[in-house]
Amino acid sequence: MIHFAWPFVFLLLPLPFIARRLPGQAGRENSAAIKVPFFAEIKTISKKPGVFSPAGRKASLLWGLWLLLLMAAARPQMPGKLQNYTVPVRDIILALDISRSMTRQDMGETGKSRLAVVKEAAAAFVSKRQNDRIGIILFAEQTNLYMPLTVDSQALNKMLSGVRAGLLGSLTALGDALGLSLQYLEKSQARHKIIVLLTDGVNNAGNVAPQDALQAAEQKGVTIYTIGVGSENTAQGGVDTDFLKQAAERTNGLFFMVDDRPALDRAYREISQNEPLSEASVYLIKQKELYFWPLLVFVLIISAVVFQRTAQRIAFRRGDG
Repeated sequence: MIHFAWPFVFLLLPLPFIARRLPGQAGRENSAAIKVPFFAEIKTISKKPGVFSPAGRKASLLWGLWLLLLMAAARPQMPGKLQNYTVPVRDIILALDISRSMTRQDMGETGKSRLAVVKEAAAAFVSKRQNDRIGIILFAEQTNLYMPLTVDSQALNKMLSGVRAGLLGSLTALGDALGLSLQYLEKSQARHKIIVLLTDGVNNAGNVAPQDALQAAEQKGVTIYTIGVGSENTAQGGVDTDFLKQAAERTNGLFFMVDDRPALDRAYREISQNEPLSEASVYLIKQKELYFWPLLVFVLIISAVVFQRTAQRIAFRRGDG
């Protein structure tokens, strides 16, 4: 069934009639006050009411053209077929520590730094989360949104391959990393919002206290999974496991301590199991636009009138000759 997207446009239908009767317009039929096509000529409808008279036919044509323009502007539409779309229900932020300590080669793979092993494991995780939007935040002394939320796993993995340790300093701003992740997720409309925080250090930089960021995450219903890389001995510059455990427990996430690639793979695998792949179905009825039909009729009528008048002028000039 045909309907109009903007039916209120038809309220403009009497506009030419009203314009002819504005104060100061009476007796100025040939003035330059109204130059819009039809408006000056529609006056004939009140002078000669005969529909079949030449003036009546002309007025009817002008009103018909005005109506065609209004019909096109009102956007006539016809419902199409019901279409089913699937949309992601999870937005995941991978917050990765890239401080200089991530260059250490103690993950059980010869010639590979902590960060190199982390990038490989994170890329495998990303490739398996086809129905989720994933973004990347990098942090050390400074924090940076490295990759916005996207479902393009190839683009994510390409960006991951270019990550380098030490680019943002040597210290670790855990609070800032969580704070920026939360700030970015505030714009998300996903049902589930998740942060996977990976670090090999303790909070010793930044402007946001980790506990404040954690409290904000609880209030916003964001789940935090934490992964500690390397040693647990904070006295020797190791991982602050107390905070990482607390962050996971208070937000219904999980905490992992890893020191090699198999342990890291298990961590990401358990996160995936705890956050099973899912998607929401959205049903839409796409509307078929029909505005071009009244517009086409309008153009054809105008073209026919112009052609007729041109032919009449040519014939008249030939007769004079």
